[in-house]
Amino acid sequence: MLYLIKKYRLLFIILIVIITGIGVIYFLRQVGEEESSEVPLSEETTTSPFEAGEVGEVKIKDEATGEEKPLVTPVMPPVIFSTAGTIIEKKTDSLIITGEGTNFADGAPRNLTCIFTEETLTFGENQLERHQGKEGLNYLEEGMKILVDSDENIRGKIEFEVKTINIL
Repeated sequence: MLYLIKKYRLLFIILIVIITGIGVIYFLRQVGEEESSEVPLSEETTTSPFEAGEVGEVKIKDEATGEEKPLVTPVMPPVIFSTAGTIIEKKTDSLIITGEGTNFADGAPRNLTCIFTEETLTFGENQLERHQGKEGLNYLEEGMKILVDSDENIRGKIEFEVKTINIL
């Protein structure tokens, strides 16, 4: 008799653990569904420095939703942080370069405005020299080929802040 009581007690404990586990899983799924169905309160909460610009974008229509989205391929990734070009004009706080078009889905070259900040680093040939901020503009001249890097996604953008400049 004592054996049967212990056996039923063990089965009862296992049953309670299973029911509790199912309840926890159900609760977590409900919370996950509520979070995924929430609508952002404003446009500002969805903007990011990693969003692409619109210039030169090739859009394709999503068959399922009918929404047009920018084309993403192995050649044209969703985020691009660098490009190369030739300096065509030097201003007090920026450069205008003719970009090679590698940051545009259509691949067409465009004039890009590269804005200098206090954190911008300009490296000389072979990275032997380094200049910070707008001081780096003093070492750049029209006709120079440069590599430009940014902290933001420059895909489809014709104006952006520069993190580093490398003279090629």
